[in-house]
Amino acid sequence: MASSRQPARRAAQKPRPAVRRTTEARLVFSRRNYVLLLIGVGLIVLGYALMLVDNASSENPVDSPLSLVVAPLLLLGGYLEIVYAILWRPRAARDEARSEAATQPQPARVAA
Repeated sequence: MASSRQPARRAAQKPRPAVRRTTEARLVFSRRNYVLLLIGVGLIVLGYALMLVDNASSENPVDSPLSLVVAPLLLLGGYLEIVYAILWRPRAARDEARSEAATQPQPARVAA
């Protein structure tokens, strides 16, 4: 009995029209963004590795200049590099965004 209802439901459903996409699917980041991200991640890993290795090999791990100066600078540089990699856009994309903003109509201002 249940099997006889299923074909009736399928026949009652309307066929869906095929959806065509007119725009191209583009990646958010370019290759350079990914390279910059990998450099930033590498700096962060290197900073933590230097902090770990220096603490293990030094007689007084708290006062070591490598873990007090060099490793934190590498970490800061790595995090700043990641932010820069996320915000970086190619010049052509920036120019395209500016031209699109210039061609859009501006809202009318009401004089008071």
